[in-house]
Amino acid sequence: MTASFRRIARLDEEFPGLLAALKPALKGLIPDDINFTEDSYDELFIILAVAAYYARDPKLRKESANRTGGNPKLVSVVLDEGPNDKDLALVERILDRIAPYVPVNVLLASLKSMHANESDLFKGYRSGIERITSDLFRIAAGFAPAQYCPSSLVKWASGPLRDEIYRQLHSA
Repeated sequence: MTASFRRIARLDEEFPGLLAALKPALKGLIPDDINFTEDSYDELFIILAVAAYYARDPKLRKESANRTGGNPKLVSVVLDEGPNDKDLALVERILDRIAPYVPVNVLLASLKSMHANESDLFKGYRSGIERITSDLFRIAAGFAPAQYCPSSLVKWASGPLRDEIYRQLHSA
């Protein structure tokens, strides 16, 4: 049932066009980086949320760059015109669009596997993945998220999924 609802988001006429501008920077980060099927929404949500964190939080961006020697390609694309870049607004639209279709258990499993991925491609996203995880803990426990938490992540985690997120985070 959930897969059919996720398919609805992908079939929206506007959805493929939204991703077109970011497609080259997403190469290798998403299992299906050609068609962006509903099975890739969790990874897409994570990577785009990380890019949104990095675009807004210079301290987190610097921490990540110091850890890995530079910022990920997607972050460079999102910031190529500065912190008010139109690409950041695009990222936020995509996040809002796919958030309702991301299951909790799948997102948490993807956070874990992406954080554990040792490839150079994923190393630059580690600090952001850690920030998402800590914000999920905060939101699920009833606390405010960090200052630069994307609004779509806040809405997703503080809505009807909050109890499930809390249960899954505390049973792991």
